[in-house]
Amino acid sequence: MKLVLLVLLTALSVNGAVSRENHFGEPCALCGCFIEYTDRDVGMGRMPFKVASHSYDITEDKCLAGCLQDSACKMAVYGFVGGRSVFSCEYYDLIDVQKPIYVPYTNIYLKRTSACQKELSKYPQVQAVQSDAIPLMNEEVSSRKQREMRMNQRTNPFAIGK
Repeated sequence: MKLVLLVLLTALSVNGAVSRENHFGEPCALCGCFIEYTDRDVGMGRMPFKVASHSYDITEDKCLAGCLQDSACKMAVYGFVGGRSVFSCEYYDLIDVQKPIYVPYTNIYLKRTSACQKELSKYPQVQAVQSDAIPLMNEEVSSRKQREMRMNQRTNPFAIGK
């Protein structure tokens, strides 16, 4: 009896872990509605007008759906940023890709001018940070970008002869 109960509990926990939406392994369904710049982040001159509040629970598709559902959003940044936030989902109201920063595992998504033909109703609305916390989030975004710029200026000891 105990063995059957143990097997049943193990099967339920494995099923819950496998069927949960996650950040890895699922292809991006909404990427066709955007122009994608891989391994890039927006330069220091721009700050997002909206930042997702619980970015760890947001997948790439949920982040892009939030940009498509918001008429003010022209560009989204989604990626692995590390730290406590782990992932970041930011929305920008101005397009600025003149001087992007090289950031591994972070992508810039420009909204295409043509209407997206994908179904957006299955994606929940992205909860944004409250307006009183936006300066704090912009400070966090700015410090993250400055950290990446410092990392990009370091010399790589393994890149001999380059």
